[in-house]
Amino acid sequence: MEHPLFAHLPPSEQHYLTGLDSRYHFSFQQQRQLVESCADLAMWKLGPISGWIDEQAVQHLDGKQRSQALLADHHKRMQAERAKPTSYSDFRPTERLPDKYQSLFVSSSTLMGRCPCPVEGEKTRCCNLKTLDVVQQCAFGCSYCSIQSFYNSHEIKVVQNLKQRLGELVLPPDCWHIGTGQSSDSLLWGNDYGTLDALALLAERYPNVVIELKTKSHRSDYLNLKLPLNIISTWSLNAPTIIEKEEHLTATLQGRLDAAKRARDKGRIIGFHLHPMVYFEGWQEEYGALIDQVTTSFRPEELMMFSLGTLTFTKAVLRTLRSGLHETRVTDMELTQSAGKYTYPLEVKEQMFSFAYSRFPASWKQGSPFFYLCMEDPGLWEPVFASSYENDKAFEEAMKTSYQACLKRYSA
Repeated sequence: MEHPLFAHLPPSEQHYLTGLDSRYHFSFQQQRQLVESCADLAMWKLGPISGWIDEQAVQHLDGKQRSQALLADHHKRMQAERAKPTSYSDFRPTERLPDKYQSLFVSSSTLMGRCPCPVEGEKTRCCNLKTLDVVQQCAFGCSYCSIQSFYNSHEIKVVQNLKQRLGELVLPPDCWHIGTGQSSDSLLWGNDYGTLDALALLAERYPNVVIELKTKSHRSDYLNLKLPLNIISTWSLNAPTIIEKEEHLTATLQGRLDAAKRARDKGRIIGFHLHPMVYFEGWQEEYGALIDQVTTSFRPEELMMFSLGTLTFTKAVLRTLRSGLHETRVTDMELTQSAGKYTYPLEVKEQMFSFAYSRFPASWKQGSPFFYLCMEDPGLWEPVFASSYENDKAFEEAMKTSYQACLKRYSA
């Protein structure tokens, strides 16, 4: 078979598909479908693909009709698997060991970037987040992460002369919120490379700009640094099953919440991102319990934001996952195209987001924290929150007003 992914499949699967092709003479597109299915089943540990193909059912047919019927039946079986909540009860991925990394200090002509929302149009509701990519690469092993498709997996690249660069950096007038967790986990490395010291200088120069540290770690030694209040700490949260099976090498849910408590107790502003939510067997119970933990451990006014989001994949990330045959079930889902990426159907998203938001007590819905959907279709806001924004600008202004009110409250 000519598809480039074919060479990455296990030899036994290559042998089976070659024999199948000799009997049915598939087109290139049919070969692609089979090869991708084979890779997906290998990642999900639900193979071999022969168990998902029924040649007996099409023996009475001939020629193209026979091959088309075989593929149609296979597609139906795969779609039935993708449509149901993902089962993790029998999924035990091989333990992921920490990689060895080489640290490199590199020059970079560009420090600032923008969020991953589509550049043109308003296909997702966008907050106009600016990004600051001072470290590239992450030592965590989240199976769904796009970082793995961008950077060399064994090199940590840190911008050299960072203090000087940030000391000279002039932020654009529309910059009021900077994220630092797009190309690495913001707190995984702590201040090991002096990044937090450098960010502190920038925060002092721009006291009204929110600089967000986003993490899945339980690291707290940075709390001993004298960081300005406008540097806030946020944690990506997830269900224990997803953390155990898909977010390899990261802190447990309890570890992340405990780290957030330590930051809160030190007077830091904090926030949470329930992202990515995964549609799996038991998702209501685990996400419901997670939200209950948050609302019983923190007061709403202690949080700047709480966002909701779910899985999205670019074609590049899907290629990386499939070619590496990573053991994961995050792609065991209906891959629906939306805003140039692949994600859950809108009805699944609405079900998950509505459940999550409804779990919060009424006292959490009085303006603090600021709730929002991250990189999601604007049509989801009304059914989830019973309110929406006319356009991206209105959303950005509402977020900015809420964040700056939180800063003033803590500064008083």
